[in-house]
Amino acid sequence: MKTPELLAPGGSFLAAYYAFEAGADGVYLGLREFSARAAAQNFSLEQLRRIRQLAADRGRRVYVTLNTVIREDEMGRLRETLAWLQALAVDGVIVQDLGAADVVRREFPRLALHASTQMGVHNSSGLAEAERMGVRRVILSRELPLERIRALRAGHPGIEMEVFIHGALCYSFSGACLASWALTGRSGNRGECAQVCRSRFTAGEEAGHLFSTRDLFLGRDVLELARLGIDALKIEGRMKSPEYVFAVTRLYRQVLDRGETLPASEYDELVRRTELAFSRTRTSGWFGSPLGARLLEKGAPGHRGAVLGTVHALRGRRIEITLQADLSLHDGLGFLDESGGDLVAFPVLDLRTPRGAAARFARKGETVSVEIPADAVALPAPGQEIRHLSSRFLDLPQPSEASFPLYKIPVDLDVRVGTEGTFVFQAAGFPERVAAAEVAPARTRRPFLPILAALLEESGGSVFRPGTITFTNETGRADDDIFVRPAELKALKNELYQFLDGWFAERARAIHDAPAAPARRGEPLLAPAVIAQLSDRGMISPPAAAPIPFAVGDPRRLELGHLAELGGFRWLPLAPVLVEDRAWIEAVKRLAADNPTERLAVGLNNVSHLAFVSGLREAPNAWFFADFFLYVANGSTLRFLERRVPRLLFAYEWLEGAGPGAGPGAGPGGASTSVPTIRVSPRFTPPLFTSLGCFTRHSTNGGRCQPDCPRNFSSTLQQGRNHFRVVVRDCVTYLFKA
Repeated sequence: MKTPELLAPGGSFLAAYYAFEAGADGVYLGLREFSARAAAQNFSLEQLRRIRQLAADRGRRVYVTLNTVIREDEMGRLRETLAWLQALAVDGVIVQDLGAADVVRREFPRLALHASTQMGVHNSSGLAEAERMGVRRVILSRELPLERIRALRAGHPGIEMEVFIHGALCYSFSGACLASWALTGRSGNRGECAQVCRSRFTAGEEAGHLFSTRDLFLGRDVLELARLGIDALKIEGRMKSPEYVFAVTRLYRQVLDRGETLPASEYDELVRRTELAFSRTRTSGWFGSPLGARLLEKGAPGHRGAVLGTVHALRGRRIEITLQADLSLHDGLGFLDESGGDLVAFPVLDLRTPRGAAARFARKGETVSVEIPADAVALPAPGQEIRHLSSRFLDLPQPSEASFPLYKIPVDLDVRVGTEGTFVFQAAGFPERVAAAEVAPARTRRPFLPILAALLEESGGSVFRPGTITFTNETGRADDDIFVRPAELKALKNELYQFLDGWFAERARAIHDAPAAPARRGEPLLAPAVIAQLSDRGMISPPAAAPIPFAVGDPRRLELGHLAELGGFRWLPLAPVLVEDRAWIEAVKRLAADNPTERLAVGLNNVSHLAFVSGLREAPNAWFFADFFLYVANGSTLRFLERRVPRLLFAYEWLEGAGPGAGPGAGPGGASTSVPTIRVSPRFTPPLFTSLGCFTRHSTNGGRCQPDCPRNFSSTLQQGRNHFRVVVRDCVTYLFKA
C-alpha cells in the first residue's frame, strides 16, 4: 500500500513550520492575494521563500492556493504572481477560477495545476474534464462517500486525487454558495466568507444553528483511502493555530505510518490533543453514507474541546472534579449552559488539592477543585460534564521567522573569459551579460573555476544563486594561470546579480502590464432584444421547478414542456451538482433527437457540464450558455469557454462581481469576445445555498429520513429581519431569501 501524501494547512508561517515538525509531507498556503482564506495571516513573498527553503531542506512540498474567483482587473497581478511561483518552483498551485486554470496551463507550464474543491469536481465527467484542462490533481468535493471515491479512483488512474480528512465542513456544496455575498456583501468566493451557515435560524418550532455542520473527523478511516490509492489526504484549517496544525498532523502521521499497530491508548491521546487544539462535535460527513451522517450541530458552533471530567460537588463557586487529563493554571475550561447549546468558558485561575493547598498543575487521575470566576454567567450542576478547552502543556515555542534562510532560485550559468579580460555571463533564460576585468598571470597556480564558483555562491540579497556553472577559458592561458583581483571579481559578481534581479523583476512587471488578448470577431448568435430579456435570469428557469432555477427531478421524465421558451429556444439550465450526470446527458440527447426542429439552450453550471458539450456534439439543435455558477469574471474564462464550447450563445457574468456602470454585453471587466456576456438583473433570486445535506433529514428530523419520503419539501425560516425559504428536491437543499 502506497502511503498518501499528508497535507497540512499553513495559515501562517508558524503553522506551516509546525506542520513539518509534526510530519506533514507538504503544506498548502495562501498569499496576501487570491486566497480563499483572506482572514488568515497568509504569506508574503519573503515568508514564502523561507518556508520554501525549509521544505527543500527537509524534502517536503509547498502548494500555493490561488483559489478565488479572479476579476479581470486582477489578471495582471495574477500573472506576475504565477511568474514568481514558477521561478520559486513551488510544487503546485490550487485554483478555482477556470480562467486562472487556463492561464496556468498555457503560460506557466512548469507549474503543476491542482483543481480546488471550490471547482466542485464530484463525478467522473468532472474528472475527465479536469484531465482535459491539464489538471494534475483534483481536490474532490467533500460530499463523496467512500464507495464513490473508490469508483472514481478506479475509473481515472491518470489523474491525482486529494481528499479532505479532517476539519470544518461547509453546509453548502463548495463553490456553490452565494449566502455571504447576498446577505453581507462579503463573497465566500473571494475568501471573505461571513459564515452565515453558522448563524441561528428559526423554522417554526425549531430554532438553533440549523445549517451549522459538525467538523469532519476520519481518524483511522484514512487507511481505507490509502488502500484505494488516493494520492493525498488533506487537513482543513488555514484559520487555525500552529498548535492545532501540529496536533492534527501528528495524529494522522501516526495513523498512516503505524496503521493498525498504533495502540488504542496512544491513538486516544493523540485524538484528545486534537480536540484540545480546536474541535467542534465530530462527524464522518459523507464518508460512510451518500446522505451524510450526523452532519449538523444545532448548539453553539464553536470550539468544544475535550472532556476533562464531571462535577463531583459544587461548593459556592468551586467545583470538584477527578481529572481525565493533566491540568494547569491558565488552562481554559467550559460547560454547557442550561439550554445545552452555548458553552460557558472560563480560565483556571485558582487550582487546589483536596486538602486545599494551592497548585500550579495537577495530573490525570487526581481530584482537584477549581474556582469559577465571579464574572462567569452560570454555574455547572453536580454531575455535569466539564470540557477542557485549552492546555498550557500543548503550547509551542515560537521561533523567529528571520532565523530561517530564504530560498534562492538556482540559475545555470555559462561563463566565458576572453583574451582581453572580457567576461560573458549567460544565465539560462536571461539575456547575455558582458563585463570586463583585468586578467593577469597567477602567482600561485590554482584552477580558476572553483574560485569563481565559490564567489558566485555568495549571492547576498539576490533572489538567485548559481545552479550548474560551465566555464570556458578563451584567454590563451591555462585554467590555473588566471588571476583577477578579488575586488574586481566581487564587483563582477555583484553587478551580475543586480542585473539578474532587475531583469526578472522587469519581466514580471511586463507580464503584469501585458495587454489582454484581442477580442475575436464574430456576430452574436442572439438578437440584442433577446439578450436584454435574458438579463432577468428567472425568465429561463424551468417553470415547474420554481423557485429552483435549474432543471431538477428524474431526468428520464424530462420533457420539452417542462422548459421555459424565449427567443426561439427552449432553456435547460443544469443544476450545479449532478452526481449521476450520465442519465442527464442521455436525457438531453434524447430530447434533442426527439425534437429536431426545436433549439435547446443548455446552461452550464459546473466544470463537469462540459461533458454535455461532448455528448451533444452531433446534435445540431443543441446550443449552450454559461450560467451564473460558472463564475465568468474575466476574459480568460470567457476565451476558455469560447474555445471549448461550440455554439456558445452567451455567458452570464459573475453575480458577486456585479457593480454599477456596466450593462448587458459589456463583458467581464471589459474583456469581450465574440460571445456576449449578460449582467444578471437584481430581480433574480439565486439560491444562497446548494447542499447535498437534506434540510428535512438533518435539521428537523434528527438525521433520519421520513418514512415514504416524498423527496419534496418546503419550509420558511427567519433570522432577525431576514426571511428565507428552504426547498428540498431529491435530497438536495436550496435556500432562498424571501
